[in-house]
Amino acid sequence: MEQSNSPFLTQKSLWEGFTPDGSLQISKMNELRFDKITYGEYYFSGREVGGERVRIFGVYVTPDEKKCDGAILYVSDVSQSINYEVVNEYAKMGYSVLAIDLYGKKSGEENHTSYPEAISYANYELRGRRMDFVDTNAKETCWYEWVAASRYALSFLESQPGVKKIGVVGEKNGANVVWQLAATDKRVQCAVMLFGAGWSAYKGVFRYSDVQSDIVMDEERRRFIAAVDAHAYAQNVTCPILFLSSTNSERFDFDRSFDTLSRVPEQTQCSFNFAPSFNEYLDTYCRKDVEYFLKKHLDRGKANFPSAPELKIDQEGRCYTVEVSCAEEEQVVECKVFFNEGVVDPALRNWKPCEQIEGSKTRFEYVLSGNPTAVFAFAVVRYKSGVTLSSRLMHKKIEQTSAVKSGIIYTSKDGLDGVTFYDKNLKNDQATFIKREDFLELVEGPEGIDGAYSLCGLVSYKFSEPGCRIDENSILKLDIFTDGFCVIRLVVMQKTAEEFIEYVYTIELNSGDLWKNHVVKMGDFKTAEGRSIRKFEGVYALRIEGEGKYAVNNILLI
Repeated sequence: MEQSNSPFLTQKSLWEGFTPDGSLQISKMNELRFDKITYGEYYFSGREVGGERVRIFGVYVTPDEKKCDGAILYVSDVSQSINYEVVNEYAKMGYSVLAIDLYGKKSGEENHTSYPEAISYANYELRGRRMDFVDTNAKETCWYEWVAASRYALSFLESQPGVKKIGVVGEKNGANVVWQLAATDKRVQCAVMLFGAGWSAYKGVFRYSDVQSDIVMDEERRRFIAAVDAHAYAQNVTCPILFLSSTNSERFDFDRSFDTLSRVPEQTQCSFNFAPSFNEYLDTYCRKDVEYFLKKHLDRGKANFPSAPELKIDQEGRCYTVEVSCAEEEQVVECKVFFNEGVVDPALRNWKPCEQIEGSKTRFEYVLSGNPTAVFAFAVVRYKSGVTLSSRLMHKKIEQTSAVKSGIIYTSKDGLDGVTFYDKNLKNDQATFIKREDFLELVEGPEGIDGAYSLCGLVSYKFSEPGCRIDENSILKLDIFTDGFCVIRLVVMQKTAEEFIEYVYTIELNSGDLWKNHVVKMGDFKTAEGRSIRKFEGVYALRIEGEGKYAVNNILLI
């Protein structure tokens, strides 16, 4: 049954009457068995358009040691083809997994989903404006075709022997597809969304900015928000959901995620967790959450997902006291609270762990180092069951107090607090979940003094905080140690309205048995074209990377 072609469709009217029916016309192309897992490559039919049907390509993976009658539909980011390594993550948990290709035609890929000519824009490389805009109506967008194909994929799974329960996992823009699936298809028994939570129409318009929004709310934007943007579907999700993301993702807004989660009906089981200071990836605590969640809902597992912890914050001068209220507090193994001093863009926040008050597992202190007009905070709580959950983000406006200027960017006395690894340099398309300690470590240097090191580069977002003032007279000082020849690149990162800019200063180090202090003036940093920093607005981070192993300590801004 086809629905109305009215220019304005809601999430309800867009899918009203849609049924993924008709013969699937399943064709098995190939089968491979490796490491006790069978990989089958299939084509099956999707919806009919102008007398032709979409032919969906998918890989159906079945482990020898299948643990239950539950199966998973995995929807990758729409900008990627099927990722076998990621699919293996779920097969090794004991589930049959169907991964489908939504990308479409791609050079060098023999097998891919074929979209009829009338909807050729569903091919990612031919998407044009159909992914980010609704120029006619929501039915004539990439999203409609991607969700429709995913609903036919549910029908494929239903047709497979022994499959009685279906869970859905979506990553990044694939998660935005899954929000629609969970809201419109009752065959989904549980859903995991990684990163994507809608609000695409509001990209770059920050939730807590005091600057008036410049988004033009015309009819096109209203059509997109009403029927395409994933957060419009949250209110209709009835199956249990698990939402996981990172705090510093550049593509998926941390703050807006909570607006989506707040729309989920109160009676719907909804759990969430955020990887502190991660960008492109999630930590292994998030992976454990997925494992326990799927086991609970597809395999009668007993892992408990308590309600989200809550924060209470009191201020006295420059000191904050934070109290975390946890459901089932007796089951709590570890509790941490992270604070940021008023950075509006969530991707640029420097998340600093609070000091735990002695004798208490759930009370913390934080002392302001700058002079912000607001603070942000959230908690991460780990339970004996292995489940890790986050609190909602707390945003608190404050009266400015006298600033105590501190130029400390990083000191190893704080362990690895204050720096993180620059995971954009990792560029590992084969992974979703990674261990922080695999990419960020303390290295012992001379005199038993530790320093920080990361194979893909260290980054501090301290420069983004309002209290960290940089101008042409600023000087950067830091101690560096290396036991072999090493080239170190110091990179000052700046975000303008038009672009990201990197200003670089290079240091060549010979091996030695001493920490060496280096002093760099802001005027010494240059772009690849030789330009110095002229305006300092938008400078938000310092990155340190080296060709060789090194350790850094005592980074100061003077």
